[in-house]
Amino acid sequence: MPTEHRPQLAKLTRPRLHKAVARERLFALLDEARSHKPAICVVGPPGAGKTTLVASWLDARGIKSIWYQVDPGDAELATFFYYLGEAARPFTRKGQRPLPALTPEYLHDVEGFSRRFFRELFSRLLDGAVLVLDNHQEISGEKTFHRLIAQAAEDVPVGITLIAISRRDPPDCYARLIANENVQLVDWDDLQLTFEETRQIVEAKGPVGRPEEIERLHQQSGGWAAGLTLILEGYRKNDKPLPEVPAGRDAIFDYFAAQIFEQVPEEVRQFLMATSFLPTVQISVAEALTGEPASG
Repeated sequence: MPTEHRPQLAKLTRPRLHKAVARERLFALLDEARSHKPAICVVGPPGAGKTTLVASWLDARGIKSIWYQVDPGDAELATFFYYLGEAARPFTRKGQRPLPALTPEYLHDVEGFSRRFFRELFSRLLDGAVLVLDNHQEISGEKTFHRLIAQAAEDVPVGITLIAISRRDPPDCYARLIANENVQLVDWDDLQLTFEETRQIVEAKGPVGRPEEIERLHQQSGGWAAGLTLILEGYRKNDKPLPEVPAGRDAIFDYFAAQIFEQVPEEVRQFLMATSFLPTVQISVAEALTGEPASG
């Protein structure tokens, strides 16, 4: 039987949810994908509700899982395999050795090591378990990391599911998996809130407005979960009734500034600011305007 020990590292801990609305429409989509596909990729912009969706689905269905928060340090593959091995400890049975570390003697054949590692990992997971790689976009697309994950997805056995959560579409190395219909994509078209989901979130966070007010909120947020939450929070803090909307735009701007703009290098910020005044920007115009030869 698996041991009772659970890793306490935040990197290996499923996010805590507070009053998360059960999105049964998407739960059904994940249920269907899980029964037919070895891998699921949930892709959408910041604040689209990707992580909340997957975490609440796992909770609602009582699914055993490994939750792994990817960060830039995982591009160092020895680090990635070390922490993934730690995450697998609760599924290690009595008498089994811990999963192997990527030590120097394996560096001549990292792909072979990775294939053996993942096959052993999958064999230890309980039937129906899920391996979640959150913030998948934190590793740039050209890194070996992605090639190894695509390879691992090909080895996922029946009864196990690999889920990647990302702000960006899968890199090119996943093309064969997608072409062979071995990956279920859940994208922005799926993640956008319906009016009914907007209503449920408003009811959960309160105060509940009239249907026409909720409709305005739904239109204002554009189906964006974080936008809706920020608007509601702004009205709650200011003790105002539900909208005549354009309040909340400052909160939405601040959100994107913190999540995206402040994360990029200074030269990229300057480029974005200089080109933001034009409705469309040809590469030649961007180069002339900014003096940046990498505009393309």
